[in-house]
Amino acid sequence: MPGADNELSHSSWFRALQMWGLEAALRAAGLYHRGRRNALDMRLAEMDLAPPRLPTALDGLRVLHVSDLHLGRSLPGFAENARRLLGGVETDLCLLTGDFRYGHFGPSDRAAEDVCRVLSGVCAAAGFHAVLGNHDTLIIGEMLEARGIRVLMNEGARVEMRGESVWLAGVDDPHLHRAADLTAALEGRPPGLFTILLAHSPECVAGAARAGVDLYLCGHTHGGQIRLPFLGGVHINVREGRRQALGVWSEGDMCGHTSPGLGTTDMPVRFRCPPEATLITLRARPGTGG
Repeated sequence: MPGADNELSHSSWFRALQMWGLEAALRAAGLYHRGRRNALDMRLAEMDLAPPRLPTALDGLRVLHVSDLHLGRSLPGFAENARRLLGGVETDLCLLTGDFRYGHFGPSDRAAEDVCRVLSGVCAAAGFHAVLGNHDTLIIGEMLEARGIRVLMNEGARVEMRGESVWLAGVDDPHLHRAADLTAALEGRPPGLFTILLAHSPECVAGAARAGVDLYLCGHTHGGQIRLPFLGGVHINVREGRRQALGVWSEGDMCGHTSPGLGTTDMPVRFRCPPEATLITLRARPGTGG
């Protein structure tokens, strides 16, 4: 968009008009500042998931899923709130599913530093792994890797935990850039190895299920960010995977979790959709081999 040179610039003139109209309506109704307070009311949700093929040796494996931080200047106090929320969390894996930068435009140089500050109190025994989102740039990926966060760009790696191997794969943004290459991310995976896939959005669900992925983690939708009674999210923003737009779901033998995210975009407000990071404990089903 002409003149789009900072993080508050919208992706198009049409989107800008939508957001200006929505903000005017919220202010007129006296709800705008409540929405900003809601956006800072962060939660750490805890849940159990039982993928059918989880090896018994990995029963109790803990995964911290963080998505859509959207770090920037639009919501003062956000990064510090997120740092306090996650401080002291102990997990086996910390998995990040993209959108580290607030806007579609503007500088990228601070995003990685801010992400590391937010995660500074997290202890992840098997490390920090991430994929990029539609708001992110290659520079952000390079700077995250320089700070010890592995960024998976259509690639996978064998990770050893608790005497067992898992295949951890990540695809590049499937939504805006349409750059996801699931075949490349699974290349070299030993047959039968438990597989976790990181994707920014749920738009690879069908292919991942066919390819034998066991756990699919994503974000991008923000759960709609503004949810209305009976109608759900105002703007889900996916081409495929609307059924998997929020929370826990399954597709065949594959389990999945779509995070509502911690941050906001376009407008720093939330209604009926609290910002959330998720601590997932994986549970082996009776009779699972391994």
